Amino acid sequence: MESDIPGREEETPPLKPANVKGVTNFHMDRAMRALMESYIGRIPPQQRVASVRRAWQELWYRASRYLQKEDLMQMGDAFVYAAESHGDQLRYNSDPYIVHTLGAASVLSDMQLDVQTLIAALLHDVIEDTLITPEDLGAKFGEDVLTLVDGVTKLGKLPFKNVEDYQAENLRKMFLVMAKDIRVVLIKLADRLHNMSTITGHKREKQIAIANETLEIYAPLAHRLGIYHIKRELEDMSFKVTDPEMYYDIRRRVRKKMPESENVLKKGMEILRSRLDDEGVHAEILGRPKHYYSIYEKMKRKNLSLDQIYDLLALRVIVNSLAECYQVLGIVHTLWKPIPGQFDDYIANPKGNMYQSLHSTVVGPDGDPLEVQIRTWEMHRLAEYGIAAHWQYKEKKNKLTDMDIKLSWIRQALESQGESEPSDFLDHLKTDVLSAEVFVFTPQGMVISVPNGSTPIDFAYAVHTEIGHKCVGSMVNGRIVPMDYILQNGDIVRILTSPQGKPSRDWLKIAKSNRTRNKIRSYFRQIDRAERESYLERGRELLEREASRRNLLGNGLSLDSLSNSLSRVANDLTCSSIDDLIISVGNAHHSAQSILSRVESYIARDDEASQTQIRTPQKISKEVDSAISVEGAEGVLVSLSMCCCPVPGDKITGCVTQSRGITVHRYDCANLEKAPPEKRVLVNWGKKRDIRYTARIRVEANDRVGVFADLGAAISQTDGLIANIRGAVVNGTRSRFVIEIQVWDLEHLYRIIARINLMNGIIETTRG
Repeated sequence: MESDIPGREEETPPLKPANVKGVTNFHMDRAMRALMESYIGRIPPQQRVASVRRAWQELWYRASRYLQKEDLMQMGDAFVYAAESHGDQLRYNSDPYIVHTLGAASVLSDMQLDVQTLIAALLHDVIEDTLITPEDLGAKFGEDVLTLVDGVTKLGKLPFKNVEDYQAENLRKMFLVMAKDIRVVLIKLADRLHNMSTITGHKREKQIAIANETLEIYAPLAHRLGIYHIKRELEDMSFKVTDPEMYYDIRRRVRKKMPESENVLKKGMEILRSRLDDEGVHAEILGRPKHYYSIYEKMKRKNLSLDQIYDLLALRVIVNSLAECYQVLGIVHTLWKPIPGQFDDYIANPKGNMYQSLHSTVVGPDGDPLEVQIRTWEMHRLAEYGIAAHWQYKEKKNKLTDMDIKLSWIRQALESQGESEPSDFLDHLKTDVLSAEVFVFTPQGMVISVPNGSTPIDFAYAVHTEIGHKCVGSMVNGRIVPMDYILQNGDIVRILTSPQGKPSRDWLKIAKSNRTRNKIRSYFRQIDRAERESYLERGRELLEREASRRNLLGNGLSLDSLSNSLSRVANDLTCSSIDDLIISVGNAHHSAQSILSRVESYIARDDEASQTQIRTPQKISKEVDSAISVEGAEGVLVSLSMCCCPVPGDKITGCVTQSRGITVHRYDCANLEKAPPEKRVLVNWGKKRDIRYTARIRVEANDRVGVFADLGAAISQTDGLIANIRGAVVNGTRSRFVIEIQVWDLEHLYRIIARINLMNGIIETTRG
């Protein structure tokens, strides 16, 4: 943001470039030749050549302030390699692609990161956008650079349900590598910062999508890492895209108020500098303007107009030691009266991103509020560059350090996610990892950070999972509060527990943290799994007892011998499996008597069909013989199994039975696994006949008016005949159907399934 305030800080103090005269032109000439050759005889426009030259010279100047000659030579080689790899590729704004990677590397050179990080930034798109392979890159620049480049390379063209899932999986991949090397996210932030600076080359819709993602993910990530100068730029550039009218209105009004605010600030700086000189305190006093997005956020959060926001400018005092921070604070409070409730000691209680500073708002000169921030030079560098200011790459660390502990939130971002859906990971990232934090205390004085908007339930699970499970109440600041109480900074929270306590499903509606909700869901999944096993055991016991009473089980036989009939009963009752049917008996949803009555009915029907086959074997044999051939046998009785309903085109296998000759099953039929190998025979479809075959499909759809009629219409429009259809509403929101259809062959069946899947609200269509 533009300002003429005296003493306003620069991003970094200028350093003298390294004495490596001529090296920059050497690499520039090589890169230019590579780019020229890639245009296959076409001379690129002069402005494109100039843009590459400017970007390289800017990177070279910044990097040469702190890198040695050998490092600069490596960086130059990477520049040439990137130019050769990207060739004549252009970005959406018609710049040579290499300009983008040079811009990202320049952002990182401002943070004075090591040469491997700068090389990885120069090459971060070569695997994704060129023919360079990971093996090529690793052989040329080493495994360290390859790991960094791979960490920021997007996933390949894998199938995803939607764009959001694809983005979430890319973020999950990045966090996995971040847990090992934080430089990955620094490169990604630099990449996003340069992309935002050139975003106008995109269509309006894509600009908004990129800006929203930046505000939701990347700016909070920069904040979480304490890299405030990147956070501020990302927020302001995104704000300008998402709400240009508000952005320009705030900018216009801030600039209009700036002279008045600057006068207050200058007067305060003069008074404070004079007093510090008297006290012998050497300090740098700077003026800091608020960036536009932070003003907008404060207006929205506190429901204020711009005229009601007085701290558009703040004093920043930078001293040499920790003791001087508190000495200056005392001087400020003797000069001006502090405003109650407007003091924060982030030195004694650093933020989760390691930010340290003293903040105090006082009644300044002429009675105007004035914010004063006090910190050491080390704290100041950390505030601007965050984790990048701490990272030491030349030392190999083999033990857990303070830095590892401070970055534990990265591992927590991946913790308990397992194989969760991408959207769940994205929710967890936004809610728990990148949201604003509230700092509360245990009765023993331990500081616990929880997401903004958290309740005592979130606090309990943040302390320990078992404390959360056994929670029966809570006290905040010495008084009992309801479970949905919203925790505030500084609250002292005591969780009341009981050995008989257990979670409530209603807590899922109250908990703010996605991590807390996952722990509650995990508890109930374990309970549900135990209940399911109990119901399954109980249902099997009841069915076996009733089946024995009806003489349906011979000596030594179990319920599995009735699996064919039980499968058909499960279909009748729209149960997804035999186990679900047995569970429905165990939890008393169905009785064992009613289930086995249906089983007996199917057995009697099969026996009747079998007797018909015995009475007229030649007729059945001749009718089926032309459709199915049996190797090594002629004139044998053949029937199609109703458990899997094979149709011409399916891969099939025969099974010899005692009363029904050979039954034909689909090759993947579950019932075939129970048949001994010696009873299986090879069968094949014979010549094609103009007869229909019965196929069974299962359809699950969102429940709505007319779904039944639409199913019938879809089947009839594709020349299918409905032989039987059963349906039920599940969970009050979904319809589940089991449909038996007369089809000509497998291709005909697939056409019907495809037509059904085109219907509105269809979730899944499978063969039964």
